[in-house]
Order: sequence, then structure tokens, then C-alpha cells
Amino acid sequence: MERLFSAGWGKLSRFFPRSGIDRQPGRLLLLLRLENMQILTDRLEQAGMTHLLEQEAAHLRDALRPQDPVQILAPGLFAITLHCNCWTAAMTVARRVQQHGQRRLAVMGQTIRPVLTGLLIPHPRLTWISKARLLRQGQMKMDSFGPAELGRIIPLDSPCDQLADELPLTIADAMKAGQMIAHFQPKVCCHSGRVTGFEALARWQHPMQGVLPPESFMPGLAETDHIALTGVMLQHALDALVFWDESGNHVETASLNISNVELGDPDLSETILQELEKRRLAPSRLVLELLESIVPINSDPVARKNLKHLLEAGCRLDLDDFGTGYAGLDAVRTFSVHRIKIDRSYVTGCDIDANQQRMVSAILAMAGQLGIETIAEGAETQQEHAYLAQLGCDEVQGYAVARPMPLEETLEFMARHEDRIASLPGIVPGKLI
Repeated sequence: MERLFSAGWGKLSRFFPRSGIDRQPGRLLLLLRLENMQILTDRLEQAGMTHLLEQEAAHLRDALRPQDPVQILAPGLFAITLHCNCWTAAMTVARRVQQHGQRRLAVMGQTIRPVLTGLLIPHPRLTWISKARLLRQGQMKMDSFGPAELGRIIPLDSPCDQLADELPLTIADAMKAGQMIAHFQPKVCCHSGRVTGFEALARWQHPMQGVLPPESFMPGLAETDHIALTGVMLQHALDALVFWDESGNHVETASLNISNVELGDPDLSETILQELEKRRLAPSRLVLELLESIVPINSDPVARKNLKHLLEAGCRLDLDDFGTGYAGLDAVRTFSVHRIKIDRSYVTGCDIDANQQRMVSAILAMAGQLGIETIAEGAETQQEHAYLAQLGCDEVQGYAVARPMPLEETLEFMARHEDRIASLPGIVPGKLI
């Protein structure tokens, strides 16, 4: 959802001035979230939602004082710094802003009533609790809200207790405690509709803060921890293949992200092949996703040796984020790249944006000439999915198919997906590719 409105996002994000937001921190922060975002998106589609969010931004601005700046965190998610002397005054302002934001709107001939939920957070002047941390933790707190909290302004009494800046464990400790887990995002064939594989994505099951995404712990990760984390994700990915086989749901592949850090480990290829052998899994069932933007593999003999060994053993290689770096064609020429992943920056809005369409078409044509399969990542809408299938893209991955999910939820997903295959975009009945 957060990438759905990239076409109009620049215009919308400039609607509010950002200057001065952090230079003079206020006493409280108000997070406002548009709750019926998905329902409205289904009704209005991208152009209508961009128009709606512009009107919503205007209503919020009308209800605010000049000293209360607004930051747009994502489409439908607003952070407002309130300069108030007490909770009572802050709640009064927060409710007024919420009421303005929930006024009925006329969009594309439809009458829309937005629903806003708010979280009011104290912003103490303490250096060990940053505003960025308060906002991140506030969003996670809102994600835990139940039906009783929706459409209300909820005060959070003590950020010092609930939103501490320092995490209680390091990544190394989290791995030892078994808190680093994998969520799995499916990949779907555009021609047959079947699930071809899942990508293993790292998550931290934090004991106090819930499930944390990679951006919460990956920046600044030491090389040794980076390698260890990849080892943990390898275990999860291969165990998932065994789990799916034993459940009677054969999934062709599991994908693992690797970077130049892991490839520089002399023991990488042997470790991976030993883990595959231990589970009696064919190497061809493991897909290594290599970022195109990393340093060219040919410049590192250890990395080159690791990749060559793994590919000769039968592992597959995907070139991730294709189109954003400079190493892509060099890797395609040097190694047996099985598939390129078209970066989401080209996929977003490809059903309506002529520039996006030209770029995607060019990448698909190049892949066709080279005999390489393609997968589009970050397909967020059914319209994008349908357009990619029409162009001849082999597979898609993104919210249009499913969000990343815990392993135990993949079985239910595959059962539901099987029932709806015939309704997927681009499906040719009876075609099993």
C-alpha cells in the first residue's frame, strides 16, 4: 500500500512544508492513520485515491495552528507535532483535527467518509528517546489496536516505559535467543497462476516491541552479524521447503537474499550445500537473490568462487532490483543468471504510466533476447499485475498477490490461492508452466 501512490506522492508530500519540524520539538506527537485505506483504494483506484489524499491533507491543515507542523510518513499516515502545555489542550486539538479529517469528501462522483485513528504520544525533551523512534514505535503501537480503538484518539501515557530508544537485545543476542525469524512472500506465475516459490525475508520477533521489519535492525549491522543472520535465514528457507513437502504442498523454490558481505565468506558455498544435503534437498530448489547494486562480482575472487561453486551444483541465481545498479549486465554475462527481478520502481504505476511501460517493455525484451526469465517485484495492485501478465512477464511478487507471512500461514494462503487461480490476471486455462 505504501508504494501504491508513487505517481502522485511527490505532489502530495510537498503539500505540507517540512521545514522546522525537528528544530523545535513540541510537547506531544499526534499520529493519524486513515483506517479505511484499502476499501477506499478498491473503490477509487490510484487516481481517485491521490485526489482524496490531497483533500484530506487540506482538511487537516485547516484544523491546525501555524505552530503545529505536519509530517507525512506515508499515504494516509500523518505525524503532527503539537505545541501544547497540557494533555487537555492537546486532546482538544487532536479531536478537532480528527473531526476535520473525517468530513465527507466528494471524489470521482462518490461521497467518501474517511475514518481516522489517532495516537497521542508525549515527546519528552530527552536525548535518549528520539522523535524518529517515537514515530516508529507509535506506528507499531497503532498496528496492535483492536476494533475498540479504531476511529478514536488514544493517549499514550508513558513513552519512557513503552517506547524506550534502546533495544533490550543486540542482533547477535536475538539470533541466539531464536528471535530472528523469516516471513515468506509468494511468487506467482503470470501464465498458470500457480505459486512457484516463496522469498524468505528477515524479521525480528522482539520480546517487547513485536515483529520488527529489516529497516529497524539492518542499518549499521556488523559484517559478522550480517553473515550470521544470512545463515539463520538459510536455515528458515530450507526448513520451509521441507515443511511444504511434508504437508503435501510442493513448492518449487525458496529464495534467499545474499550480498557481497556473505559472498566474501570463504565458507559460504560449502555451508549452503551441506545444509541442502542434510535435508536431502536438490540445490535447484534454492534461489540466491543477488542485489544488482553491489560491487561487481568479478572484482572479488572469493565471491566469484562461491557463486561459481553454487551455480555448478545447481542452485539458481536471481538478479534482484534489476535496473537500479550498474552490475546487472556484467553478472548476466559472467554467470548463469536464471531470472531478473524488475525493480518495484519500474513496476509501480506501470498500468497507467507510459514511461514505466516503456521501461518494463525494454527490460522484458532484453530478457527475452538473452533467454532469461523475469519476475516483477512490488506489484501492489491487480491492475499492475494484469498489465505485467499482458506484457509477458513470467512471474509477479507483491501485495497484489500477498504480503510476507509467517511460515504457518503459507498453507492456508496456498489453499485460498488455489481456489482463486482462475480469476487471476492473465491466466490461460489449462496452461501449466
